[in-house]
Amino acid sequence: MSADAREEAQSGQPVALDAMGGDRAPLAAIEGAIQACAAGLGPIILVGDEVRLRAELESRGASGLPIEVRHASEVIGMAEHPGRAARAKQDSSIHVGFRLVRDGEACGFVSAGNSGAFMAVALLTLRRIPRCDRPAIAGILPTGGDSPTIVLDLGANVECRAAHLVQFALMGAAYAEMELDRVRPTVGLLSNGVEPTKGTETLREAHRFLTQTDLNYVGFVEGRSLPMGGTDVVVTDGFVGNIALKLSEGIAVALLERLRNELQGDWVGALGARLMKGAFGRMQHAFDWVSTGGAALLGVDGIGVVAHGSSTPEAFVSAIALARKLASSSLIDRLGEALQKAAAPLESQTCTTELPLTRIEAQIEAEEAQLKP
Repeated sequence: MSADAREEAQSGQPVALDAMGGDRAPLAAIEGAIQACAAGLGPIILVGDEVRLRAELESRGASGLPIEVRHASEVIGMAEHPGRAARAKQDSSIHVGFRLVRDGEACGFVSAGNSGAFMAVALLTLRRIPRCDRPAIAGILPTGGDSPTIVLDLGANVECRAAHLVQFALMGAAYAEMELDRVRPTVGLLSNGVEPTKGTETLREAHRFLTQTDLNYVGFVEGRSLPMGGTDVVVTDGFVGNIALKLSEGIAVALLERLRNELQGDWVGALGARLMKGAFGRMQHAFDWVSTGGAALLGVDGIGVVAHGSSTPEAFVSAIALARKLASSSLIDRLGEALQKAAAPLESQTCTTELPLTRIEAQIEAEEAQLKP
C-alpha cells in the first residue's frame, strides 16, 4: 500500500486502547478515552473486560461518545514473562488490540501494559517490515536545548548486536526527519566516552558500520548528551536505554521538588516563586512525561505506542494523539525506505558473528517460532 493510500485509509479509523494495561487500569484508560474524544481524538476502541468497561462508561455518561468496546478475556501482567505470556494468552488485551490494527479496524494501538509482551505480540501479529531484524521503542526526551532528542531502544531489546544498533540508527534518523522536522538529523551512539576506542566491542563494531552509511553520524556521545541535547538521535540497547529513561524522569522530578522546597524556605523565595510561576510551569510541562504520552514501536508493519506504566488519563490522551499522528503520516514507508537504501552498501559487510549485517533472519525466525503456540 502506498503512503497516500495508507494515510487515507487510516484517517477516519479509531485508535485501539488497552484498557487493562498499566498501574491504574482500567479507570485511567477509560478516563483517557473520554478526554481524548472530548479533544477531538476519537473514535476510540477500548479493549478489555467488556462487562466492566461498559459499566464504567455508562456510569460516566459516556454512552454518546465515539467509544467502542472490544472484549478481551485475558490480561498479561507486568511481571509475566513476555514470551511465555504472548504464547499462552492469545486472547489478551494486547493480542486483541494488535489484531484490530492488523485487520484494518484500528489505525494504531496504545498500551501501558507489559512492554516486552507488547513487542512480542506485535512481532507475531503485525510482523516486521522488510530488512528490520529487531523492532525498537523510540521515545522523545526533553532536553535543556532548543530541541528534544529521540532515544532508541528504550526497552524492547535488552541485548543487541551491532547490526541491530545500525538498524536502530537508520530507523531513528527516519523518525527524526518526520517528528523533529530535520533534513539530516544528527545520530550518535551512546557510550562511556566520545573516543572511538571507548565502549564495548559491539559498540565499536556498530560505530565502524555507521561510518559507512550516509547518515549524519557524529560518533559516540556520552550520557550528558541526553539531558543537554545537541544530538537529534541517540542509539543504545534496550537495557541501557530504559535505565537512562527512568533516570532522566527521576532527576527531573527530584530537581523540581528540590527547587520547590528551597523556594518555600523563606519569604524571599516564596516571593520569587510567585514572580517566576509562569516560567516554572513551562519548564515543568516541558520535562513532564505526561505531555509526551508514549514511545513509538518502530520496525513492525503497523502503529504501536508504548505508554508509561503509570499513565494518567492525561498521559493516555497524549499517547492517543501520538498514535493518531503516526498513523496519518508515512512513517512505516519511510522506515522501510531507510532500511532498504542502506542495505545495498552494507550487504557485503559482516559482523563478528559472521552473520550478514542486514540478514539475521534465521535467528529472528527461530525466536518468533518459540513465541508461537
